[in-house]
Amino acid sequence: MLPADLGLRLDGVHDELDDPGHLRFAAVIGLLLEHEAASEGPSLVLIERSGALRQHAGQIAFPGGKPEPDDRDLLDTALREASEEVGLPRELVSVAGRLSPVPTPTGYMIVPYIGRVRAAWQPERASAEVERVLTPSLRTLMDPAIHRLTGTVDWQGQSYDLHEFAIAEPPLWGATARMVWDLLERIRG
Repeated sequence: MLPADLGLRLDGVHDELDDPGHLRFAAVIGLLLEHEAASEGPSLVLIERSGALRQHAGQIAFPGGKPEPDDRDLLDTALREASEEVGLPRELVSVAGRLSPVPTPTGYMIVPYIGRVRAAWQPERASAEVERVLTPSLRTLMDPAIHRLTGTVDWQGQSYDLHEFAIAEPPLWGATARMVWDLLERIRG
């Protein structure tokens, strides 16, 4: 189901990023699981954030977060966070590229990376920041029955479609839903 040229459909891992202005960078990674045990085809690793967190509590998201001083770059941030949140061994990931950065009203410019996990690995809840791990298949995410457009919003001179995926309760919505939609559109070609 994943196109052989997925990396060409994504932005380059090290392409220059536009100045985020007053926003602060954060980085996330969409991990694609492709092992043979996945009967529904490739799946995507998502987390439900703990309800005890100050920001984005209870929301479904990609593993990721804010840069720390020791991170080499934003990709390093995304990989470190995935290791901390879902136990990802970095050596199992082949980073295919990047999706379009997503600004948020909470003050971040989120840079989403996409990585293919090269071995049979099962993500696990590895941090108190994570309530649970979800691994919906791409087939499920592409099902029109679980996706809906809830409207559009104008923010800082841009118009954004608001996507929602009914894959869990709460549903996947907000910035992560925009990133998932971007990924699905690139997969569809």
